[in-house]
Amino acid sequence: MARTRHAAAQIVTQWWEAEVEMARTGRHPHVMRAGTRHPSVPHRPLVVLAVAACVLTGVPPAVGAQAWRVSSGDVEVRCRLTVGGSFHVETTALSGTVEPSRTSGAALTGTLRVDLTTLDSGIDLRNAHLRDTYLEVARGAAFQVAVLSEIALADPLPATGRQETAFSGLLALHGVERPVAGTAALRHRDGQLDVEARFAVSLDEFDIPPPRYLGIGVRDTVDITVTFTAMRPPVSPAETP
Repeated sequence: MARTRHAAAQIVTQWWEAEVEMARTGRHPHVMRAGTRHPSVPHRPLVVLAVAACVLTGVPPAVGAQAWRVSSGDVEVRCRLTVGGSFHVETTALSGTVEPSRTSGAALTGTLRVDLTTLDSGIDLRNAHLRDTYLEVARGAAFQVAVLSEIALADPLPATGRQETAFSGLLALHGVERPVAGTAALRHRDGQLDVEARFAVSLDEFDIPPPRYLGIGVRDTVDITVTFTAMRPPVSPAETP
C-alpha cells in the first residue's frame, strides 16, 4: 500500500510540474516516462474539419429526411490553472445526429456524443491522469462518453443563412446528468449545417474533483467549444415528391 501511494505521488508530482512549467513558459515541457524523454506534442489550432472517429455505445437512432448527421468536428476544453495560465484538451471524436423538432421550431431532437477516451492534452502522462483518475473511463460506458441531448435554441433555426443564438441542453458526463447553457453560431445552407457552440461546465457539478497538487490546480469551471459540420443524408427515390 505504501509503495502504491508513493508511485501515485510521483505521478501527481510529474503531472503538476508539467502544468507549472507550461504556465510559466507557455510551452509544453518534455516529460520523463519509463526512463525515456518524449517530446511534447504542440498545441494544435482548433480543427473545424477534422475527420470524426467516435466509438458509439448502443444503436444509433434512425436518421430522418430532415436530420443532419455530424460528418466532422472538434471539441476543445480550456482548463485554467489556479496559478494563472491554462492548457487545452481536444478530441475530434464527435458524432451524432440533430433534427428540427416537429413540435417546436426552436428545439432539436437527437444527440451529440464525445468519446472521452480520445481526449488529448499534448502530454501522455497528463492524458492518462485525466482519463483514469478524474474521468474514470474504466468504470464503464457512462464514463467513456459525454452526451448532449434535449437541445433547445433561443431562436428558431433559419431556412438559410447564419445566426447566433443562445441554447440549452442536457449533458450526461461522468455518470451524472446536468442542464447546460451557452451560445451558438449556426450557418445553414444547401443541406449543410455548420455549428460553433460555447458553454462552461462546473467539474464539481459532475462529481469530478478539480486536480490539485501542493495548492496548485485546475479551476472548477472549464470552457468548452464544440465545432462541427453536419450533412443531411441523400434523398432516396422513394422520398422524392
